[in-house]
Amino acid sequence: MLEEGLKKQEILKILEEKLKNDFTYESGSILGSMCTEPLEFGKEVYLKYISKNLGDPGLFLGTATLEEELISEIGEIFGGQNIIGTFTTGGSEANLIAMRIAKKLRPDIKKPEVVLPISAHISFDKAADLLGIKLRKAKLKGNYELDLSDFESLINKNTCGVVGIAGTTSLGLIDPIEDIGKIIEGKSIFFHIDAAFGGFILPFLKKLNYNIPPWDFNVKSVGSITADPHKMGLGIIPSGGLFIRDESILQKTGFEVPYLAGGNFKHFHIVGTRPGGTIIAFWAILKSLGIKGFKEIVRRCMVNAHFLAERITEIEGIKLATDPIMNVVGITTENGESICNIEEELRKKNWMLGKFTDFNLIRVVMMPHIVREHIIKFIEDLEKIIKKLKIT
Repeated sequence: MLEEGLKKQEILKILEEKLKNDFTYESGSILGSMCTEPLEFGKEVYLKYISKNLGDPGLFLGTATLEEELISEIGEIFGGQNIIGTFTTGGSEANLIAMRIAKKLRPDIKKPEVVLPISAHISFDKAADLLGIKLRKAKLKGNYELDLSDFESLINKNTCGVVGIAGTTSLGLIDPIEDIGKIIEGKSIFFHIDAAFGGFILPFLKKLNYNIPPWDFNVKSVGSITADPHKMGLGIIPSGGLFIRDESILQKTGFEVPYLAGGNFKHFHIVGTRPGGTIIAFWAILKSLGIKGFKEIVRRCMVNAHFLAERITEIEGIKLATDPIMNVVGITTENGESICNIEEELRKKNWMLGKFTDFNLIRVVMMPHIVREHIIKFIEDLEKIIKKLKIT
């Protein structure tokens, strides 16, 4: 640490040099991320309220009330009434909290298990490791959709929870949530939906007249939903959300914090100090964009996804893994050859995609920062690489 501090301009110059190798959203090179540049208005609001700490909500009563209002409003978008919940650091923390709830609600199960698709996010493996839960992973069918029969066969007397995905990390697919709900109906099994990516896409796709199967609180067995503002919500990074149907769960499973300056309260969180600024910013984003604004953002992303998908079908040697359901385009080889060489060559040209070796595919996510000229340049490079590698 320096004895004397540096001048502001000198610090900024050093930072610019040190950070010059970071990729940027506006460059168009980031094609595989499910995050994007936050809305400018959201950033402005966040900076204004950056010191708000909801780890001690009794000191920030207005911010705490605003969070409750926001949770309720989003809960209604997700087909629920009187929904409670909390904003988190992201989908990983939200999924961890949901898994803890599933375990805590079934203290009679000594060796708790959770059934979920093999396509589920890695955060569930982290949660299982931390909570001492055994995961039973259901296989997928040849079209990458969940094998529902296999899923059902894994449910047993030790099952405390099941998970459905509404927007898989690899392809943006939606599990048969309604069918899973029927399987566990009448059983004391907690049903969690990971819609970290899909949560702020699916309601607006439906309003755009896309055929979206039931996935949210409209399925009566669903107990909680993860949805991330920092993905298609255009919120501040990081920010996630957990939405819960049964308000009594907080009293049954919440942590008690008796010593805070603002007074005693119960909470779900893994973390202590918790930023209020991200929540205030997302409230402002929702008010600014409204349903019409979100619909237009989702519409543009889907137009780009369909454009890329159509072009992929014209390139010999590769094919679509599936037709895109959301703004996610999966690419694999026609002959089953490993996708790794293609991904490596794309990376050399600074195209940053997601790679899923288990499924032999690379993933392009058409986030709001991607524009048509980026897609055209990507396709040009991809075609050259396919020819260079002689993939047929």
